[in-house]
Amino acid sequence: MMNSVSLIGNLGKDVELRYTSEGTPVANFSIAVNEFYTDKAGEKQKRTYWCRVAAFSRLAEICGEYLKTGVKVGVRGQLVSRNWEDSEGNKHSTVEIRARELELLGNGNGHGHAHSNAPAEMEDDSDIPF
Repeated sequence: MMNSVSLIGNLGKDVELRYTSEGTPVANFSIAVNEFYTDKAGEKQKRTYWCRVAAFSRLAEICGEYLKTGVKVGVRGQLVSRNWEDSEGNKHSTVEIRARELELLGNGNGHGHAHSNAPAEMEDDSDIPF
């Protein structure tokens, strides 16, 4: 089975960069992915989906350095489900994207930069209306 996700969206807030007890960098952030459609009444609509993303190692450091609120970014990775229990004993679960590749699409000069933990680069889908 294949578990692959590719998204282009805008960062909702600055990256949260932390380090594991072993010293591995971990970056967490959310991107807003927009869907545009026409409803039954013929009105144009926009729906926004918020997607949680986690990056590790050097890719996490790059995220912490270059990603800022509002920047347009392409992310490619895999879906991961996590479960945990908070300090009050409440159980939580989430599905997030574990980033393997990242492309900075909105760095202000019109040119993106690709970064990856894998050899392939993400394609530029500049015709997607975000």
